[in-house]
Amino acid sequence: MPYCPNCGYEYVKGITICPDCNFELAEGEPVYCFNCEELMVEKNIFCSHCGYVQSDFLKDDQDVMCEVHPKVEAMGICVICKKAVCSDCAVEKNSVLFCNDDSHIKVAQDWAVAFTTNTDYEAEMIKANLQGAGIPTMVFSQRDHAYFMIIGDMAVVNVMVPRDRLADAEEYLKKMDFFGDEADEDSE
Repeated sequence: MPYCPNCGYEYVKGITICPDCNFELAEGEPVYCFNCEELMVEKNIFCSHCGYVQSDFLKDDQDVMCEVHPKVEAMGICVICKKAVCSDCAVEKNSVLFCNDDSHIKVAQDWAVAFTTNTDYEAEMIKANLQGAGIPTMVFSQRDHAYFMIIGDMAVVNVMVPRDRLADAEEYLKKMDFFGDEADEDSE
């Protein structure tokens, strides 16, 4: 039975394009991840939503090995950098796999932190610039507005972008020199 590989809706024979998504329909049954139960758009060995290995799609002689521990089988990939990770290297947050890079772990669902500040106006300025560059953006503030605080966890304001656009956002922010001296120190 034909189904939409984007939304998973099944159609009767004869329909070739999903009227909602405008995707070409695929034949067969929709395939869902065993871990997060999200629709697998393509039959990849890794779920693009949670990072877990989909053993049903592995060939009999195919093993995926951890990049840090090459003799240990990987349980999945980091959903940000796509690095294969074993159970010792993987960090699981909300049933999603990450490598042990702290910046990768700062992800909320399909949004990733592109910039962190302690002021709302700077976050709004960054948001406006990223949106002007065509990158969807939202601001998530942990700031306690009842008190004037500019340090600590109660003063964090994150500018977030869709995780698949994180590299574009970081490149744009570096080009616009929003990271200032931090970018220069990182490159040394």
